[in-house]
Amino acid sequence: MTLLNTSDGPVDVSFDVAGRPTISAGTWDAAAYGLGWTCGKHRRAQLDLLRRRAHGRLAELVGPDAVPSDIRQRTLGLAGVAAECWAGLPASQCRLLSFHADGVNAAGPAPEPWHPVDTIAVAQQLFQALASDGADNRMVEVMRRTLPADVVAFLLDGADEFAVEVDGTIPNTEPVPLPADALRVLMAQPPDCSSRVVVSDDHPVGSNAWAVASGRSVVLANDMHLELTDPSLLYGARLVLPGFDVAGVTVPGMPILVAGTNSMVAWGFTRLPGDICDLREIDEGPMPGTYMVGGRPEPFSMRHEVIRVQGGDDVILDIRQTRWGPVTSNLAGHLVAFSSTLLDPRALDFSLLRVHSARSADEAADVITDCGLPPMNAVIADTSGRVLWTVAGRFPARGGTGPRGFATGGPPPWLPPRALPRRAAPPGGFVVTCNNSNTDSRVAGLGWNYFPGCRAIRARNELVAKRGHDVSGSARLQLDLDASYYEFYRDLAVRHIAALPAHATLTALQDEVAAWRGSAHRDEYGLALLVVFRDLIREEMFSAVTRPCQRYDDQFTYCYHGYERSLRRLLTALDDGLVPAPWRRPEHFVISQLMAARTLLTKRTGIDGPIRWGVVNRLAVTSVPVGIELSGCAEALLVAQPDFGAAVRLVVDLVRPADGILAIPGTADGANASVHLARWAGGAADPLPSAASRVLSEEPF
Repeated sequence: MTLLNTSDGPVDVSFDVAGRPTISAGTWDAAAYGLGWTCGKHRRAQLDLLRRRAHGRLAELVGPDAVPSDIRQRTLGLAGVAAECWAGLPASQCRLLSFHADGVNAAGPAPEPWHPVDTIAVAQQLFQALASDGADNRMVEVMRRTLPADVVAFLLDGADEFAVEVDGTIPNTEPVPLPADALRVLMAQPPDCSSRVVVSDDHPVGSNAWAVASGRSVVLANDMHLELTDPSLLYGARLVLPGFDVAGVTVPGMPILVAGTNSMVAWGFTRLPGDICDLREIDEGPMPGTYMVGGRPEPFSMRHEVIRVQGGDDVILDIRQTRWGPVTSNLAGHLVAFSSTLLDPRALDFSLLRVHSARSADEAADVITDCGLPPMNAVIADTSGRVLWTVAGRFPARGGTGPRGFATGGPPPWLPPRALPRRAAPPGGFVVTCNNSNTDSRVAGLGWNYFPGCRAIRARNELVAKRGHDVSGSARLQLDLDASYYEFYRDLAVRHIAALPAHATLTALQDEVAAWRGSAHRDEYGLALLVVFRDLIREEMFSAVTRPCQRYDDQFTYCYHGYERSLRRLLTALDDGLVPAPWRRPEHFVISQLMAARTLLTKRTGIDGPIRWGVVNRLAVTSVPVGIELSGCAEALLVAQPDFGAAVRLVVDLVRPADGILAIPGTADGANASVHLARWAGGAADPLPSAASRVLSEEPF
């Protein structure tokens, strides 16, 4: 045990066998000091990287490769926003951040001290990772300028193939009509032979959460899917104060636990693709250095930035700032300005600390809806058996539910916290959210570019079947490998192979996809081929129907997350003439993509034949020179990709809080990374940070 001294009294720090701290203190500020001290001991280099990445100072450390990222961050001006945020925080939060910074600095020497504003930088980094960067607004604007309206409606159809509401009900979702004639005209246009990729998957899906109350348990399960790093982006800890015992996870640099339980309440989050940013087309004024506002010229505000580059020349930026935000790009000869709640210093604060002392689900929900967080879904449970869903974040009052292109007029006001949706399950029921759409969020105008509900509906079906109603059941459900999402693509391939004369190559491809048993287990054959096949055929179809967009905008990407129903309808209609040029027959088009997928896999792996899923789905972190094979995929509840997956798996039973589990890839201090990452990849879990030191479960697969 280590004893730390603060102006709020002593802080005791001890560690369990997994290296996770228990911090005992008399006040929340003193506990924040202890949390800063332990993260400073375990994660000092990571802390430095997080703040540098947020404020565009990576190139100072790593050299020219980081310059593009630094340019983006400096253009956004997040360092200035953080300074304004710090100046506007209430005194109590400034004290919290100052105690935390003092704890980090007391952990030992570092090239630069940690400042309270650096904690704001970490919060900004999380916000940016979870929020839109405006690419979807640009996509909608370009599509509306270049495509027939019925085609735009079809490509941005909000009817989800896998729709499920928060309470598990299945809505009736009618798709928009398929504009076959207009699509045939677009698909007949010859490709431009460009190698550019049109479909964008830059922002991977993230996180599952559900809460269920049964006669014997009140369970909350939350697995947050984030970038996989070494050490992990999340850090397990326990805070013990008079009257409160809080266990969960934080992000190094944050003075609070972002998800966890205080034994009375448990809470967790998933990403909500919020509609929180705007792009505006700006006309330059008649005089240099001006732009037009309401028919009159107005001078740009100029911001001068110097990026220091390790091993290279400094990069000088002169950034034009408008009343709506910085100029970040251009389109068709016009400047484009970017604005977002990310750039509003009022949008971030640290009042989530109050959830640590909440005594009911509704009290916790009141805290979460009222505090400054990135746009997120929140799932909450309490000991009375009340389980509910709500949302966190500051959202513009849009007054509409559909896709948006460029903005006009001034920025809208924010929705007040009381206007944010909240839905509780009936007694004995459950709530579930996995980044998918729901009616409450859409009606409130919180977002439109949602991910499909393929994970949510799987969790819903298992919860309806009474699986996942206790800690062990929810822990197993978090590891669920059902990948039936890909059955459509297997059947598509088999059906079109059957339309061609028998050939040894086709027979081998058919045997490979037919060998797939429907899961994303690392030992499955056929899934690797189906995943690449789906990616290729998706790119060809959407590239064909958006060729006018690509000619209009050389930066165009189709980044609509909810494309799956439209894609399946296009592929089902291949026999109706919806075959993209230069192919003429559906079977030739489909099989050419399947064979191209086989060629790509062979080039990538050196294996000319069936490939196990784990061979291509290997963990890619620097501490593991030979990547650990991963079970799971983006469309299974167990999301696992080489650089993205479950940065935490948390399960809490408020009836039996000692039975909770917490699985994080790696250890608190980053030691023995290969061993611990292999355990995590195998599905092992430890207890929540506490006096317990036993391993709760070993590898299930």
